[in-house]
Amino acid sequence: MKIACTDCGKFKNGDKNWIDEALELGFSYMEIAVSNLPDDESLQDDILSYAVSRGLTLSLHAPYGVNNISSSDLERRASSIANLKHSIDLSARHGLGTVTFHPGRLTTNEEDPNEHWETLMDIVTDIAQYAKEKKVRVGIENMEKRPYELVFTVDDLNRFAHLTENNPYFGATIDFAHYSSHNIGLPNLDELKLPLYNVHLSQNSAAGKMHHSLVCEDGLVDLVEVCRSLENYGYDKLVVLEVGGIVLESKQTLEAALKELEA
Repeated sequence: MKIACTDCGKFKNGDKNWIDEALELGFSYMEIAVSNLPDDESLQDDILSYAVSRGLTLSLHAPYGVNNISSSDLERRASSIANLKHSIDLSARHGLGTVTFHPGRLTTNEEDPNEHWETLMDIVTDIAQYAKEKKVRVGIENMEKRPYELVFTVDDLNRFAHLTENNPYFGATIDFAHYSSHNIGLPNLDELKLPLYNVHLSQNSAAGKMHHSLVCEDGLVDLVEVCRSLENYGYDKLVVLEVGGIVLESKQTLEAALKELEA
């Protein structure tokens, strides 16, 4: 497994210092949220080019938050899909790794989830084909327990499994903190029918707040069991520390959990 940090929200003003700081902390891998890059595309290219030139291996996270690729607001849907495809374009242009993206969700509680799934499937099918054309891996991410979301579990992700037929560029990103919010234990990775291209890891506190440091004392995520699950699965790609606080502490905590498995 390869431990990655995130951009930590450091790039919005075009400042590239975090790239060198991350390298000094011992990180060789970084996942950058495209929404945390400057709006100017030339500045986006400048940051990504510099990171690659310094030896960082990059992956991207497509814009989220207000973005909703299956929104019933057609203008928002179109802009969200365009933002996702722009993320894929950036990855293709700079030779980067997986682009993680959030699945669409309901816009109101009056919408029929079953009908919305049909819309979502059509949109994700288009995204999978676009990724194939651009030769960029994309990972659809499981979401935490919150209103309007539809894709939570391995079973939900498996509804997209047919999109992997003759398409090696479509897969999944598993977020273990998101999974823990459902109180159903760890995902059974052996049941996942999509290739696992990326992993997000942070602590989910007992109060239900995501993205805590891995040193969080009341965290619900069992790090050793997560590591064991990934080792048993044979996972050798990125584990992205989506954490607040001092990222080096989380890196050291994860490394200690991995060593505990080896003991």
